Amino acid sequence: MQTSSSRLHRQILLVLAMLSLAPAALAHHSFAMFDATQTLTARAEVKEFQWTSPHAWLELVLSDESGKERSLSLEMNGTSGLREHGWKPGTLKRGDTVTVVYHPMRDGMPAGQLMQITTADGRKLTGQ
Repeated sequence: MQTSSSRLHRQILLVLAMLSLAPAALAHHSFAMFDATQTLTARAEVKEFQWTSPHAWLELVLSDESGKERSLSLEMNGTSGLREHGWKPGTLKRGDTVTVVYHPMRDGMPAGQLMQITTADGRKLTGQ
């Protein structure tokens, strides 16, 4: 038989556990690191398409006019949201040439939030 003291103790622990998860849930859905006031477009080669949860990622290689390469990592929506917009695990393959539209990172890191992609065959898919 439970005492009212042990029942209260369990309820307090449950509330504390729920409160400790709230900041992580809110932080996960923040897009504050992306600069939504800037929209950049780049032509790139797919290095890797990561069909993962909670968000898919697109790893790209960009080349400037002199041939110098740089990496760009773009965060996408979750896989269930991407499926609704026509994405599949094999939509992109290593070596595919694509044009991406994205919001860059505020801190200048070579990453961003994918907004739209155009594949070599002209298909347009959204990343969010």
